[in-house]
Amino acid sequence: MTDRAPLLDVADLSVKLQVGGTELHALEHVSFSLGYGEARGLVGESGSGKSLTLRALLGLLPPNATVTSGRMTFDGAEFDLAGTSRSKRRRLERLRGTGISMIFQEPSVALNPVIPVGEQIVDAVMRRDRMRRAEARDYAIHLMKLVGIHDAENKVDAYEFELSGGLKQRVMIAAAVASKPKLILCDEPTTALDVTVQQQILDVFTDLRDELDAGLLYVTHDLAVVSQLCDSVTVLYSGNVMESSADLRDMFDAPRHPYTEALLRSTPDVDRIGRRLYSIPGSAPSLDDRPRGCPFAPRCEYRHDDCEEARVPDKSTSSGREVHCLHQVQQGVSRVALTKEAR
Repeated sequence: MTDRAPLLDVADLSVKLQVGGTELHALEHVSFSLGYGEARGLVGESGSGKSLTLRALLGLLPPNATVTSGRMTFDGAEFDLAGTSRSKRRRLERLRGTGISMIFQEPSVALNPVIPVGEQIVDAVMRRDRMRRAEARDYAIHLMKLVGIHDAENKVDAYEFELSGGLKQRVMIAAAVASKPKLILCDEPTTALDVTVQQQILDVFTDLRDELDAGLLYVTHDLAVVSQLCDSVTVLYSGNVMESSADLRDMFDAPRHPYTEALLRSTPDVDRIGRRLYSIPGSAPSLDDRPRGCPFAPRCEYRHDDCEEARVPDKSTSSGREVHCLHQVQQGVSRVALTKEAR
């Protein structure tokens, strides 16, 4: 790490959804930062607000969603994320595919099935860098080789439906890094892949971080992926930050929020075959029935009456740590047994 200011700093991000005439709070006061060359994981159960956070940063929210508060500082430039003015939208649009790129979960949806995959990279490169087509094609082949696509000279002319899931995702990564972005947003890009291909894709991300000095904001529900790839982590639940740490190992070794501990306890441990897998009781609240206080309180083994009274502010006393919990897991008491890889 260096003394440079963060590449990305997000403060007080809140998003509301309009559903059937009802206004629902989807994200509430989410804040985190990310350094140059750093990878931060955004983790939590489905519906916790991870993907919505990524889309809010680029102005890619659905029509019924509105950012009600939030500021972003990216590479020294400040952006007000709230509101829908044309000037604000244009500033975010100029970031897309240049300073910030995004890789989606399902490449089959993102890739055009009637245009060769290489042409989709070529067109993007020509628009951004004003290259001639032959030069842009050579650059596209170079990018495809960079992300581990063998026989790229032939694969550049293939169509989406002719490629395996792993190759499609590599094409998406090649397109995302074509403009040498400083930040790559990753929305569960390996979820649909088998474990062997997933490992290969994670290796590609690690290499790209080193080569481009790019930051990664990586959305996933898989803590094993976070342990391998990320330096820092933010845990979301029901649109709220439960716990966040600039040092992933510190949080994994000593989780302070009961939800973080529960997620770690429910992660399979290859070193303890036969151990009964822990399951978090209950289910996450719906947006229209969220508790007034800590949203995790109804499922929490540590809860007290005061947990349900009001939203819990940051109660961490450690630098680089954020913990929204009144009755934190005490050091030495946590019931988490991590794998050797996570340690």
